[in-house]
Amino acid sequence: MEVLKDNVLIVGGGPVGLSLSLVLAKYKIPSVIVEERVEPTALNESRAITWMPRGIEFLSWLGIEQDFLNKGVIRYYHQFESAKQILFTWSFKEIKSPYSYSLQIPQHTTEVILEEKARATGLVDIRRGHKVTKVGQHSDQVVVSIAHDNQVYDLCAPWGVGCDGTKSKVREGLNIKKHWRDYGTYSAVADFEMDCDLDKELSNIVLDPKRPYGFFYFAPGCWRLIYRINEGEDRKDVASKEFALKLLKEKLPNSNVHRFLWVSSFRLGQGQSETYQTGRWLLAGDSAHAMGPSAGAGMMVGILGAWRLGWRLALTMKNHPQSLLLLQDYSHEQHAAANEIQDNNATIFKNMSMKNPIIAAGRSFLMRNVLSKVAEIGKIALEKEALLRQSLPVSSATDRHIPSGWIEQKRARDWILGQRVPYIVNQLDFNPLALTGLGYTIFSIGKSYKKKEEELFQHLLNSLKIPMDAKLVFLAKSSLYRVDDTKFTFVVVRPDQHIISILREE
Repeated sequence: MEVLKDNVLIVGGGPVGLSLSLVLAKYKIPSVIVEERVEPTALNESRAITWMPRGIEFLSWLGIEQDFLNKGVIRYYHQFESAKQILFTWSFKEIKSPYSYSLQIPQHTTEVILEEKARATGLVDIRRGHKVTKVGQHSDQVVVSIAHDNQVYDLCAPWGVGCDGTKSKVREGLNIKKHWRDYGTYSAVADFEMDCDLDKELSNIVLDPKRPYGFFYFAPGCWRLIYRINEGEDRKDVASKEFALKLLKEKLPNSNVHRFLWVSSFRLGQGQSETYQTGRWLLAGDSAHAMGPSAGAGMMVGILGAWRLGWRLALTMKNHPQSLLLLQDYSHEQHAAANEIQDNNATIFKNMSMKNPIIAAGRSFLMRNVLSKVAEIGKIALEKEALLRQSLPVSSATDRHIPSGWIEQKRARDWILGQRVPYIVNQLDFNPLALTGLGYTIFSIGKSYKKKEEELFQHLLNSLKIPMDAKLVFLAKSSLYRVDDTKFTFVVVRPDQHIISILREE
């Protein structure tokens, strides 16, 4: 048996598993990735192609966002249409983020870049062509049996994370139940290298009840067509090269196809595991919460979950006494975060499933005459899709505590309990993505008197139940960050930038 004493074992070398290894490496924790596939996802078979602003912030925190920007294409607008007219358009340029766009990039390229960066750390051992055949654990370690080159070997490690996708061998081996939401239909995805007259910075979703479809530009010269497979149609025939090319010519007669890349069909559904932790095993990504195909939601929620899990595992590997409770918090909070996104996705899937032309006409009327005319509704909806408004349920978290002499607030200006540190564009005096250590950060955002703030900070630090020493950050120079107040106000922030407490002096 091969014994890994200081490594986290990661099963699955897709975007989530590779991202988790990079988070751990940032905290100097080595990991071993076991991946069945010999090569990354094929270039012509990209499933996850979208990085939303929160995901790009993660890349920036790792210091590798430019590698992705160099290879991807940017989308600024998301447009909904009926079969006859434009209903409304959402603009990423209106959202509060330094990344006011989505980044489209093939999954193959994402995996290649992440793998290259992971290997470059010297802390990540990636074993391709190694298939996990059995999963188990003891009180002090996880154990797997692995098939490689017609041989089987056993490997054990202090902790293990299943990042091996919707049909997770880890989840199955641990007998963790998965609940499935089904929306009663299939959709298809087809990719082409082609020229056409569509705007490359805009995605088009056409809500035609006869067959909804949409177009996305996702790589230089490459377009994606999504469409519904209708009831009674042969799934194999409709998800074929011939049908996809025929539909493309019908919807875009002026398109010029240079090369057909790929077509596949998906059941519109979503899965949710009952728990993300069993003993020393944890689940992340699609292994924990399988998302349907929707604007990169699955990859983004999984990668942000890896960020939330990574620092907790790092504390665990450093034998911090509160780490086990923090891992339980991960399971609870990430479960809620995934449920929220799946509820949002359900609305999209129900729209894709809608076949009644009368109901569809009413939907179009509502979109054109209400959603298109109330800008704030569209902005809120887009910020939800971009994961900018997601709040974790931190009320019962291990690291949340209200010391005597302080009052907790749910919100102070743009600082919101359970959400991430606000990122105000063009404020150069502070960059929240510079927070890279395992320690917590306490921001002073209210009344400003530096000597008194430092005294209160020390008193607060002795009273809080956070698992690592904290540092104090003054935001006196940034009026957009500070709260106009006659009281001292401090915000306690986790290593993954989530706000765990907003405390105001009594």
